[in-house]
Amino acid sequence: MTPFIGDKMYYLSKIEEELFKMDEVLEECSRYFNEINSNESNGRQVEREFTREELKQYNGENGKPAYTAVNGVVYDVTYEPQWGGGTHFGVITGADVTAEFNQCHGGEKILEKMKVIGKLID
Repeated sequence: MTPFIGDKMYYLSKIEEELFKMDEVLEECSRYFNEINSNESNGRQVEREFTREELKQYNGENGKPAYTAVNGVVYDVTYEPQWGGGTHFGVITGADVTAEFNQCHGGEKILEKMKVIGKLID
């Protein structure tokens, strides 16, 4: 029976070594994903300032991107299916649509999925 105890101890120590290695890998993965999440949230920071006149250029026509502003934040809605053709239920891109958005949607949950392009400055 003694050899089995020795074998068990050997394998238990090997298992502990592997668990320790796995713990190190998981810690590294956790740091990596935390860094990615941090970079993604930083990526949502405002990058460019738009006047209302500049925003009008981004109406989705003639191959241009479709941008829209809500509460002073400019979003890229070019590839959003709901904004096909540069409109969404009669609301046109290239403009501040805060009032229309608040009447329809009320909350900002929808905006969390949108790509932030910049901010509206006037």
